[in-house]
Amino acid sequence: MRASALQIRLRIATVVISLFGLLQPSVAGADERCGSVSRFEVSLGFAEVIFPELKNKELNISLSHGTGGFIDSESEMDDLQLRFDKPTWHLSGETNEKSDAALTETMEKGGIRLPFYLYFSFIEMNPPTIPRRIACHPVHFTSDAGQEQMRRVQEVLNSHPDWSDAQELEEARKLGLRYGPGEKDVVLRLIPLKELSQFYGPLKIKSAEFSVNAGAKCSGCSFAGPSWQVRVSATHAVRWLSITVEPFFGRITSLSSGE
Repeated sequence: MRASALQIRLRIATVVISLFGLLQPSVAGADERCGSVSRFEVSLGFAEVIFPELKNKELNISLSHGTGGFIDSESEMDDLQLRFDKPTWHLSGETNEKSDAALTETMEKGGIRLPFYLYFSFIEMNPPTIPRRIACHPVHFTSDAGQEQMRRVQEVLNSHPDWSDAQELEEARKLGLRYGPGEKDVVLRLIPLKELSQFYGPLKIKSAEFSVNAGAKCSGCSFAGPSWQVRVSATHAVRWLSITVEPFFGRITSLSSGE
């Protein structure tokens, strides 16, 4: 299969970064099958599975260790954050303003607001061990897809703890919620199980539940968080996946794996 221009540039960038010493082998008991560069490549491939519109796009990509400041020194690739933003470089003949506007429109249609952040952890947590064990697949992943819509819904719903679930859902739909309890089958079709199986082995949906506030309400505190919680069984690299899907664009905002 021919690699995309973005993949080629990212692989070159990975090699350049390692040559300058920004990536160092993890001392946390890494699996011999995957080192720092391999885990970085897995993160990029995983990002394209969850957000296929990133493919073939010219984007600036920044890297940080964990959720800290963006990288200016050597770092282990056991947990990392990627930031995608408007490109510095543009095609010949394109103005920055026109190109950036088209890119922003394309991304926002899918719930991606630039700059866009993805977090990956390869640290095995079940059971907790010392020294840490490093997996070859993301043990935990988060994205900030749909966050702007979520904030608007939270501002409204959090000020009305007296509302019933039906009232909350009705108001959330007015604010852009598309995938409520009646759209379960649609939501499940949006999860790229086939593509995710390359990281975790064969996968099968076990359950899916929708909630506006997870059953918790309190005056003066934040409780609203409309989402789908999907449980997936696996048989190879992991035993299960727990997936959170936001209901505005149907994008995965959190994924955790375990034994």
